[in-house]
Amino acid sequence: MALVSGGSGLRGGISVVIPNYNGEQLLAENLPSVISALQRWSGESELIVVDDASTDESCRLLRDRFPQARLLINDANSGFSRSCNAGFREARYPIVFCINSDVGVSDTLFTAVVPHFADESVFAVTPAILAEREGRNQGIVYGMYGKGFLKGGFAPIDDRSGCRENFYCIGACVAYDLAKFRALGGYSEIYTPYLFEDVDLSYRAWKRGWRNLYEPGTTVHHYSSATIGKVKRRKKRTIYFRNRFLFHWINLSDPGFILSNLLHTFFRLAVSFLWLDIAYYAAFCGALSKLPEVFAGRSREKRAWVLGDAAVLKRTS
Repeated sequence: MALVSGGSGLRGGISVVIPNYNGEQLLAENLPSVISALQRWSGESELIVVDDASTDESCRLLRDRFPQARLLINDANSGFSRSCNAGFREARYPIVFCINSDVGVSDTLFTAVVPHFADESVFAVTPAILAEREGRNQGIVYGMYGKGFLKGGFAPIDDRSGCRENFYCIGACVAYDLAKFRALGGYSEIYTPYLFEDVDLSYRAWKRGWRNLYEPGTTVHHYSSATIGKVKRRKKRTIYFRNRFLFHWINLSDPGFILSNLLHTFFRLAVSFLWLDIAYYAAFCGALSKLPEVFAGRSREKRAWVLGDAAVLKRTS
């Protein structure tokens, strides 16, 4: 990775990728903060916005008010993973920030986060990500395991933890080592349209021995799920459970974890009819339809595993 020293620590070229779908108002509110932070950054940089076939005036806004942003436009609505991957393919610098349109950043974001990448073991870094509506700091994610499934737990919004290892780095605002990102194949598009892409990417990095970190020295604000909040509840729930199945089928490696996951899954399938949980059955069937992709992904990742599930949890719980 090409990092050079500057007056206030390690510096390097950075790319910023912002996925957008019908986020005209969010871009108007939050993009100025990203531009201000880039102006404070003294190294080389670029700003890329990937518009996912918006039907509002997002593109017009970007052309008129933010000409410094390079605008990429998808031919059709493609979802979070594909939009981000399209932007990352165009990135020119070794550190790439993915920032959602519903995130406002502080001027110190880049100067605080970039120095961590001098450590070759680091894959991703998140700042303090305050979601006031939920009372959570989404920058800190603890690893947990229960009822056969891995999950991440956010810290309370007033948590004062120092720099620590994260179970995963939330995609709302995160910096990646681009070479490692590309080695992992980017965000897995099996999770399209959304949910679990960031969890999967960070976990696959952990399994290769690469670290995900939290940097408390800079803060951003996240209006959580602003771009998908209007999706019908059953549809969102079905996508969540489908992608949770896929994540575990691809990534679990410890025999005890696999057995527990299978037992709890079959038990839930056996009893969910009691409360007419149609979404759960739809999610399971949807995951089953992607088994060829699951087997291909698992086979590909398995060759690179150096840490097991218990080892990752021990470091991040």
